[in-house]
Amino acid sequence: MTWDELTDRLRESGALSADWEATFRAFPRDRFTPAQIYHGGDWIDFESNPARWSELAASDLPLATQLYEGTETPSSSSSMPTVVATMLRHLDVADGMRVLEVGTGTGWTAALLSHRLGPDNVVSIEVDPKLATEARARLDALGLRPRVVAGDGMLGYPDRAPFQRVQLTAAVQRLPAALIEQTEPGGVILAPYGTAFCNGALARLTVAEDGKSASGPFVADVAFMWVRDQRPDSGEFDIEDVRYSRSEIDPTGVADNTDAAFAIGLRMPDLFRQSVWASYDRFGTGRFEIWDGRSYAHCRLADWQAGHAVSQSGPRNVWDEVTVAYQWWQRHDRPDLSRLGLTVTLAGEHRAWLDDPDHEIGSL
Repeated sequence: MTWDELTDRLRESGALSADWEATFRAFPRDRFTPAQIYHGGDWIDFESNPARWSELAASDLPLATQLYEGTETPSSSSSMPTVVATMLRHLDVADGMRVLEVGTGTGWTAALLSHRLGPDNVVSIEVDPKLATEARARLDALGLRPRVVAGDGMLGYPDRAPFQRVQLTAAVQRLPAALIEQTEPGGVILAPYGTAFCNGALARLTVAEDGKSASGPFVADVAFMWVRDQRPDSGEFDIEDVRYSRSEIDPTGVADNTDAAFAIGLRMPDLFRQSVWASYDRFGTGRFEIWDGRSYAHCRLADWQAGHAVSQSGPRNVWDEVTVAYQWWQRHDRPDLSRLGLTVTLAGEHRAWLDDPDHEIGSL
């Protein structure tokens, strides 16, 4: 597939809005893709495998460009074009707007913003100095010179504030007050948001007229790597004094449904989850596991109504809590992400809501 063919598909699908089409065509992703990208468990090098590298650069796939040392976990990536187009559509920029981007990465989104709005209106912050330098060089080579800063994007960039738009390219569990303070009233903050239970969704928050809060709905199902200092820590726990029971709910309703899992995570953001094939279990079955660092529970995915299907240990009965949250989601007509929203205050309160900010479902 060529870049123009991919752009055609993005327009046809509605992900790419008409006002961004010319910019997308002018700045294909391969101009900002490093010579080495990680995909499918292997590093693909442009020098040794240019055909495969070019194919991936023009694909609608996320491409890892850096890994955490000693792991296969990406620490930086080039997002899939559908997601980039979707975020720019929801950012809803207009000529003359000042935009702060948190997470420069390869520099591709900074280039798109700079072409559309003018480089003087764009500030992009990257926590990794090496990545910031490389992105700056790519932008300079194309005659685009937004302000690219090496630093902590969670602190914003007060020297150019206030901004009309702020966009994060990494997921947060907590939105810092600095980003609200540096967005003018009526301005928009677009942030991938998640919990340890479910990462996540794209929050589109509008800053209140008094500047003391930002609130808005979740507008898309997206999953980004975490801001580096907000990566969930699963903690350690001992499984002892196990309590057995049947399950009141089918665990696949939580394990396989993003809307349900995200809603549960908003109610209980301290819980971690995973689905595993438990070969060590004498029943030899898949199971859904949840824990909070002290309490632990699992439910067998098959035969979940059996008397020993659920095991719980620790001070909390976390499977019972998940069950209550799931039943709440069912009673409210199984809301999808678009019916859920978030309000964040300068004091650090994070309040999730259903349908309307006044209908809170919990403080995070």
